[in-house]
Amino acid sequence: MASRKPNVLVVLTSHTPGWYLPELAHPFEVLGPHCDITLASHAGGEAPLDSSSVTAFKDDEISTKFLNEQELLWKNTRPLGDFVGRTDQFDAIFYVGGFGPMFDLVQSEASAAVIGEFHAKNKLISAVCHGSATLAHLKVPGTNTNMLEGHRVTGISNKELEMISADVVEPFSVEDELNKASGGKYEKADEPFAGWVVISKGPDGRTIITGQNPASGTALGKAIYEELFGRPYSG
Repeated sequence: MASRKPNVLVVLTSHTPGWYLPELAHPFEVLGPHCDITLASHAGGEAPLDSSSVTAFKDDEISTKFLNEQELLWKNTRPLGDFVGRTDQFDAIFYVGGFGPMFDLVQSEASAAVIGEFHAKNKLISAVCHGSATLAHLKVPGTNTNMLEGHRVTGISNKELEMISADVVEPFSVEDELNKASGGKYEKADEPFAGWVVISKGPDGRTIITGQNPASGTALGKAIYEELFGRPYSG
């Protein structure tokens, strides 16, 4: 539990088609009034926003509000590499999804280093949808043990990807790789695109919070809040 206003490092992709609007907008709506939010991206500068997510959520009040009021946040991100060795400044890290992370953050040495530091210092690690893919291939620093070993985890499901009409060929299945890395502990909602959030208190003593899809954003934000403050979210 943080004894001051928590600082959350939010990580976006720099690769097109970009990050997915409600997966940042909804957690931000929950956390923004209570936390200091710092945005980083793989390359820094403007992190590309997936235009299809703007269209798909044009009638979503929270997404539209974020789009209209918080543009400077994603247009002025810091390179993620700048935060290697600086994780003492933060209480949690959160990876936003969209197709983009599959093509930069998943392979990023800086991302692996930063997450490794959060893990070593027993700080909260969280992600949503394709953002969870950044955790799939990581090892506990200095070992050959999967960082997700023994942790319940979620991310976009194979069925959801089959139902999405997108001209993107992904390098691997998020569901399959998360299931493998966790030792068979991948979870998903009963129905595609229903919200699903997993709060995993693993055998390693770490807490990892993941959301399955865009519909999970608000519940994910509340779960992060409750972990940081040690009390139920009350708005």
